[in-house]
Amino acid sequence: MPSQVPPGYTRGAILFVGAMQDAASEATLLQRFWDEAGAYGARILIISSFAEDNQAAERYRDLFVEWESDSVTLLPIQDRLEARHDRSAMLVENATGILLVGDSPLRMASTMGGTILATAIRRANARGKVVCGVGVCASILCQHMIAYDNRATIPHPFLHRRLVQFAPGLGIVNRLLLDSSNDPAEGLAMRLSRLLSAVAHNPFLVGVSLELDTGVVVYPDTTLEVFGHNSALLVDGNEITYTDVHAYQDEGPLSVLGVQVHVLGRGYTFNFDARMVQPPDESDIPPPTTTATSAF
Repeated sequence: MPSQVPPGYTRGAILFVGAMQDAASEATLLQRFWDEAGAYGARILIISSFAEDNQAAERYRDLFVEWESDSVTLLPIQDRLEARHDRSAMLVENATGILLVGDSPLRMASTMGGTILATAIRRANARGKVVCGVGVCASILCQHMIAYDNRATIPHPFLHRRLVQFAPGLGIVNRLLLDSSNDPAEGLAMRLSRLLSAVAHNPFLVGVSLELDTGVVVYPDTTLEVFGHNSALLVDGNEITYTDVHAYQDEGPLSVLGVQVHVLGRGYTFNFDARMVQPPDESDIPPPTTTATSAF
């Protein structure tokens, strides 16, 4: 569960950044995190879970250093002993922005879950610090993660009670579930089927899937905003009127009635309390016509 916000504080922004295909996209999307974390005054902590993740973490560190952040620290977490060390929590407390990088949210969750580091990240966000997950590991910020897609072993691959298997994340946010698969061979139908299955099991959730070079940010007023170059798929289970997900003995296809599906482009927002989608405000500034080539 997310930590309670202490009196006098406002919860920090929570960012989910999808897979990025090149350096220009990395610069464009990571600048949003850098801005939210304080820009030139940002004290950034990059947490990577295993050695193979360090290459991306070091590339992001170099980018934030180039942008003249106040400080940039890299914290590789190889095992639970390191995640339980007081130094890890101290680094989190000193940061204005925490960036999580990894190629396996399950592995990261098993390394960090229940440790002083996980608690420090939740408390830091409740005290105004910005938290961001990048790529596949972004789903670890959620209380519920989609751990496995079981469509290869079930008879009805589009929508089935056993299509997805859940696992606990760090619990920075409990109302959003992110389908963080970045398999380029997957189409919209596969991503939609996982999100529909997830919200059928728990209509409290809002399922989100990000296209390449796209991110979403959740602000303390419970508003989600899409940023980046492409779209976010959003599945809202709040209006579900009926689902037979409880009929475990029935091997037939799963039925879900009343679910809402949105495809949101850059600047569109969704409010978790009102369950309303809004288009971006009109602006006199024309939209970019070419892909950004720098962070500025």
